[in-house]
Order: sequence, then structure tokens, then C-alpha cells
Amino acid sequence: MKKRGLAMGIAVVLGCMSLTGCGGSSNETKNGETAETTMSGAEAKEEGEIELTMMGGAHLVSVAEIVLRDYLTEHPNVKINFEKYSYAEYPTKMKLQLSNDESTPDIMIVHDLYAPQFAKAGYLVDLSDMFTEGEVLPVMDPVIMDGKVYGIPNQVTNQYVFMYRQDIYDELGLTTPKTFDDYFNQAVMLKENGYYAGAFDPADSGCNEVFQNFIYMLGGQVLDSEGNVSLDKGKEALELMKKCYDAGIWHTSQQGNSEAYWTAFNAGKIAAFPSVAAHAAYYVTNVDPNGQGGYGHLAIAEPMKFAENGRETYINNTEYYTINKNTKHLEAAKDVVRYLALTKEAAEKFSNVNEDGVMAQYATGCMEGIRAIAASRDNGWEAFGGEPVVSELAEILLNTDPDIPFVDERSNEMNNVLSEIIGEMFLNGVYTPETAVEVMKQKLNDI
Repeated sequence: MKKRGLAMGIAVVLGCMSLTGCGGSSNETKNGETAETTMSGAEAKEEGEIELTMMGGAHLVSVAEIVLRDYLTEHPNVKINFEKYSYAEYPTKMKLQLSNDESTPDIMIVHDLYAPQFAKAGYLVDLSDMFTEGEVLPVMDPVIMDGKVYGIPNQVTNQYVFMYRQDIYDELGLTTPKTFDDYFNQAVMLKENGYYAGAFDPADSGCNEVFQNFIYMLGGQVLDSEGNVSLDKGKEALELMKKCYDAGIWHTSQQGNSEAYWTAFNAGKIAAFPSVAAHAAYYVTNVDPNGQGGYGHLAIAEPMKFAENGRETYINNTEYYTINKNTKHLEAAKDVVRYLALTKEAAEKFSNVNEDGVMAQYATGCMEGIRAIAASRDNGWEAFGGEPVVSELAEILLNTDPDIPFVDERSNEMNNVLSEIIGEMFLNGVYTPETAVEVMKQKLNDI
């Protein structure tokens, strides 16, 4: 197993999960309302007053605004206008301004599925000179074009993990699985004792999530790095899913995202629930402290290996700090991005934001910051027995070799197609795993 963080003194951008989501929050401003922060300015390698604009999803921009307070205090001549839009609105607004060659926004927080089209269109500054090879976790496939890097990742600890009920595992004498076979055999044992080892509902529009998790953990891909439809390991993923489904080890519900799931969870029926780490936050707010769902006994571990040549884990999604090629203040914009994405100070701030109604917990920045977060053991989560989830996720990243799948603006439509075909296969027997993948390829290539 590669110990990237410990063996190499690299800077890594690490994120866990936001407690309130990425695109919007309870304090989301309406219709791009601008929140201005004027603090003092300074060495952005330009003289005089500097006014920058940052744009993106409301919640993520609000988090960055809080993290930047000390930076702006130390840079008295820098003013940043924070433009906040809903997740649905911001890509359209951003694209309109960039396509008109406007100089603002200067800095943008762009989700991975939108980043490729912005880079291909020539809207973004090449940021390759901001770091050297090995200084940033290599999760930048969506922003690499012709060998140039057009974005630096924000939160990346949304990796695939194994989550489970520690109390039930202790009671049954189980340890976390190391391989998929271990997981399946445990799941059968859990079923015999009245528990499920996850959830999957082929009738739900989000059923593609399990399929894609399995593809990536097997070492495959939906799209290759050029954006071509691949579905490598798709057949194998469906075969493993069918094995689990037929064995009855999964509760029939959309894991983490349905009322039926939380009803079953709070009734104490689910003992293992592997998924992407963003779901950890869901258990904080949805598990009843007075119910039977094991509140206070939840735990997180490295995921099981699905295949010998499969991934140790992968980053499900992230966002990137990018810079408008037409900005009038390039060095100042780079300095802000450098602070947010590549410094220990910012990484530690991102690990526990809870101000002005804005909550988020993720690390972003240099390896020094990630090591500090992994070692700090601060900010425990009550639902997880007081364990510091952010620290645990940071440590998992240090001990694994994650990458990130290539995605682009077609992803949402592709997900719908995948879910439809998966439903037909599992509910109606229309396809075998092999024929399902062939139909998937045909339909995805038509998008």
C-alpha cells in the first residue's frame, strides 16, 4: 500500500464533507446577491487597491469567505466580492460572463463535471506553475488539458469508505473487511443475525450510485480521461451487485437518501453501509440519538479491496479553484487561490468551519496541513462515538492512493440513463450484466 502522505513531502488537497451540502445552504443569497468583504490589503504582488470577485455555489463560497477573513486582514488593499448562486444557477451565470470575455469573476469554484468544458473553451488560466509534481494530490483529471492544469482541488475527502456499527461488529466478533469476499461473507452472517450490510433500490433514480462505486473500486471507469465512454469493469460491477441483491444482504431503499432507509436504520436493521464519505454527515443529522440506529457507535474505516488490481479508494467528486484568463489581477488571484488550496493555515480552518450559520468540515491545502489534521484528533462527532471524522478521513487518504474519475457536463444525463437500465435489469430481467453494459454504451454515446 502506498503511503503517499508519509513517504513524500507533498501538498495534498483534502476534503471531507460539508455538513450542509455544496450548492446551497440556509444562508444562501438570492439571485447572485453579492456579499462584499473589505479588509486590508497588501502583497498580492500588485500595488494599490485590488478588487477581486469570487463566484460559485453559495455554500462553498460562504465557507471560503469565512476562511479568508484572516488573509484579508493581513492584506489591507485587497477586497473580494463574493458572488453566491445556487448549484443550479452558478454554471450558467459563470459561463455567460466567461464567454463574453468579461474580466470577472476573477476566481471561481467549479464542480468537477463543469470544469472540463471551461478548460476546453479556453476560459481559464493555466495554473501548472503554482505547484510542482507531487505537491498536490493527483485528482485533477477533469482540469488537465494538453498537459496543463487549469484548477486546484478544493475538498477531496469525499472518498469511498467503509462505514459500520461498531457495537454490532464487536458483539458478533467481526472486524472490518479487507476484501469484497470478506464483505460478502460478513454480510451473509449479518443477515442471519437480522441485519443488512447496505442498501440498494433498483427502482430509485439514484441506483446508479452503487454501480459507479463498484466500477471505480474494481479499477474501472465510466468515461476515460478523454471523455470517451468506457464502462470498463461495468459487467463485473453488475455481476457483484446481482450477487448481493440475490443474496438479500441489502435493504431495499436508496442508501442515505430516502425515508425508507432512515426508517430502517433507526430501527436498528442496518449494520454496515459502505459509501462515499459525504454520507457520514447524513448520519449526524438523520440518526435518532434515542433510537436503535447506534447513534454514538458509528465508525469509519478504509474500504475493502474489490479486486487485486482494483483501487484502494477513489474520490467521488470535488470542486476546483480556477482563475479567469481575463482577470485584471492575475497575481492577486493566484495569491488567494494559493492561500485557500495550498496552505496549512487554510487547511486547518476548512477542517472546522462553524460561523454565521455556515457549517463545513473538510481539509484543503498542503500536506503539512493534512498531516496536522490527521494527527490533531480534534472536533469529534458525537454520532461516531466522539471520534474526529475529518481526522480519520485525512488519515485514510494518507494511507491509500486515491484518484478521481473523469466527469463532464454530460454526467447528470448519463446517470439517468444508467439508473434506467439498472432498474430494467434488476426489476424486470430485461438484461444480463453483459447486455446491460452494451445498451448503456449505446445510449451514453448518443448523449
